[in-house]
Amino acid sequence: MAPSITLESVTYRYAPGTAPALSDLSISLPGGTCCAILGPTGSGKSTLVQLLAGILAKHHPESVGEGSLTIGDHRYTPLPNDILFPDVGLTLQDPYVQISGIRETTRKEIELTLETLGRDLVNEGGNIERLMHQLGITHLAARKPTTLSGGETQRVALATILIANPDVLLLDEPATALDYGAQANLKLILQSLRGAATVLFTDTHIDLPLEVADYFIVLKAGSLQFGGNRKQFLEHLPDFADLLPVEAWGKVLSALKGDPQSPFVRRIVQAAGLL
Repeated sequence: MAPSITLESVTYRYAPGTAPALSDLSISLPGGTCCAILGPTGSGKSTLVQLLAGILAKHHPESVGEGSLTIGDHRYTPLPNDILFPDVGLTLQDPYVQISGIRETTRKEIELTLETLGRDLVNEGGNIERLMHQLGITHLAARKPTTLSGGETQRVALATILIANPDVLLLDEPATALDYGAQANLKLILQSLRGAATVLFTDTHIDLPLEVADYFIVLKAGSLQFGGNRKQFLEHLPDFADLLPVEAWGKVLSALKGDPQSPFVRRIVQAAGLL
């Protein structure tokens, strides 16, 4: 069963005496939630997902954290000092740093995750092939990972995490370098994980979140500005004009007034229970 996630009064500073990157965050997400973490650059989105993955203490040993984090049955007080993979998987904003550079092919790069976890590659062969097909990277199987484009690298980095079947999946701006087809595949994968894993992903836009997320968090300068479901998020959309590009969603606002302008808007609004 996918684990719930609870943050209680979490404050995080990259060094003592500095301004907090996260300030007094209290958030509770049921297991199986797909949560979009939204906000402008510098709002604390990446810090939050990296904290949940347990990687901050390793890369910033001088950092200071307060509060507690609970993932499923595991409570971390103080905040986790160890990387929580494979239970918690994270793809970073820069996917190139997640490519090992020691494997000659994309398939072997994915296999490296399984080898590190001590899993049988023979038994996992079918899972690798299915995952590569889902992500649209089957044609890259024999390519050298370090020669791939940004979007291709992002999908391969995601594959190296997904193959471990993490209970919590964290994605830092996963759609940034993806073309339309790759974004469609990403949506299908996120939708397929609904209920099976607890998913949190960051974004500076709202198009992908409105299609796949069922819970929304909005951050500003490390502080929680909003937390709620899709219906509540849409109802408060005008409040985020200084934080998110909501002006492009005038069609959504008109749809909320009972005048849907497109099948896409109708689908979003119907999903929110507003039609």
